[in-house]
Amino acid sequence: MKIKSLFLMLMLTWIVNNTWAQIFVNGKDLNLEPDLEYIELIVDRRAFNQGQVFAIIDHGQVIRAFTWRQHRIKDDKGNDKRFNSEMDIFNFLNRNGWLHDITYSTEAMVYHIFRRKKIIGGEK
Repeated sequence: MKIKSLFLMLMLTWIVNNTWAQIFVNGKDLNLEPDLEYIELIVDRRAFNQGQVFAIIDHGQVIRAFTWRQHRIKDDKGNDKRFNSEMDIFNFLNRNGWLHDITYSTEAMVYHIFRRKKIIGGEK
């Protein structure tokens, strides 16, 4: 009985540690981009969305004027992923292997830089 319990506990731990949600931006899962070390988060908080918050991610792609919406995090169905708050976005990114590095602002926007978490031994 102890062996079954131990096996079940190890299996659940492995599943929890290896289950990552996906961060889709422009049809790409950013967690699967091996050369991606940093991303920039711009919070899209629109008054007419009644408190709903969206996350725009710059991962080095070209962002043209008036195309912000195309760079929002999407859900698994391709719809804009809605967050409850800015902190909800931070927690989502953290659960997906990204650490907040720095925040800076301009007169018009606030930007948050996240970097990929490093696993012990220096591997991703």
